[in-house]
Order: sequence, then C-alpha cells, then structure tokens
Amino acid sequence: MRIEEKVDLLYNAYKEKKVVEPFEVGKEEAEKIFALFSERLVKDEGFGGYKISFVTPESLNRFNIIEPEYGILTQKMIVMDNNITIPFKYAYAEIEVIVKANSCREDNLNSCISETYLGIEIPMTRFNAPLNRLNIFQLKADDMASGLVYVGERINKQPSEVSLYIDGELKAEGKPNFVYGDYLGMLKWLIKKVREVSGYVSTGSIVGPIPLNNGVKVKVVSEEVELNIKTY
Repeated sequence: MRIEEKVDLLYNAYKEKKVVEPFEVGKEEAEKIFALFSERLVKDEGFGGYKISFVTPESLNRFNIIEPEYGILTQKMIVMDNNITIPFKYAYAEIEVIVKANSCREDNLNSCISETYLGIEIPMTRFNAPLNRLNIFQLKADDMASGLVYVGERINKQPSEVSLYIDGELKAEGKPNFVYGDYLGMLKWLIKKVREVSGYVSTGSIVGPIPLNNGVKVKVVSEEVELNIKTY
C-alpha cells in the first residue's frame, strides 16, 4: 500500500469508529503517515494539544528506543465530562499530569502554564490488535494511538504516588519515573521537538496502560485529589 492509502485506512477507521488490520510500516514512512493523519484530524476537529508517550526507562527499553515519542490531540479528544464513551475495541487507562500550555518555550516555562491537572489519558488504537502486539512505527503512524484525555482535577504539584481502581478493584499503583525527571522535564523535551507548545499536554504515564472496557467505573487516587469516571 502507498502512504496515502494507509493514511486513508487510519482516517476512515477513526471517523467510522472501526478497526483495521495492522500493516507493516518503517520509521520514515511512519513519520509521514503520522504527519498526514494528524493533519487531517486537526483539520476536522481543531488542534487540542499533545500527548507524550514512552516516558519511563522501562517503556523505552520495551520498545528499544532512546527517547520518548509524541502524538497530536484534537479539541474533541479533550474531555471534561466524567461519563466517557469508549468507541474502539482496544482502549487503555493511563494516569498522567496534564498541563494547559500557553505558547510554552524554553525561556518562559515558569510562566506559560496556566493550569496543572491530574487526569486520565485513554489511548485507543485504530488497529485490530492490543498495544503489546504493535511496534513503535505502527503506533507512531496511528498518531501514537491518541484517543481521549480526561482533564480531571487541579493539582499543585506532581503526585508522589497514584492508584488506579476499576470497579473497586485495585489494578495498578505507582510513582512517577520520568526519564527527564518530572512532568516539566517531559514538557521541556516536547518543546525541543516542536519549538513552541500550546494546548493541553498529557505529559506521560505515571501508571498504566491498563486495559479499559465499556461499562466500568474508574477511580484514581493521589495524595491531593480523587478522580471518578464511568465508561460507556
């Protein structure tokens, strides 16, 4: 398949809320597909921000890469309502610090963030395969599997530990382990990649990805806040 055909496959899958079979893709091709696919999504839904992925040493090692990756969020991917529809077959929950960035650059990082939240990123791949069966290039082509970002509650600092419950059962707990120190370090990394950052930025997973289905209650607990969402 040509690059344009692969972009069409992903775009149509996103619009129709369907999945497609994973296709083979290399590094340069993945970057081109990502650029074209995300450009079409932004044209339809408006630019919303960024999501940063592979932010821990463990995740970098798992995918045999040397630095994180990022995807584009549209405005429709940013949600505040805690009743959330999961339209794709494979979805996951990740607890993340989310910032509202206003033209952030390296020289104004102390003043460009208007709000900081604890939230839940919900990646949803357009491929008919779980994340652990996809490689880094397939994920990049699929806009790093950008799905939804639930902007939860405001926080004053990075949480020291978070816990994730699904239907009352503890599924995961953990502490931040960012390769660049903290969520601000991750934002600095993103600035170096795209030069200036605006919109909501999901700065990388503290806990997750944990498989997420329809019809469940999700609770996230940190020392500052508690989040509760329902999926449909």
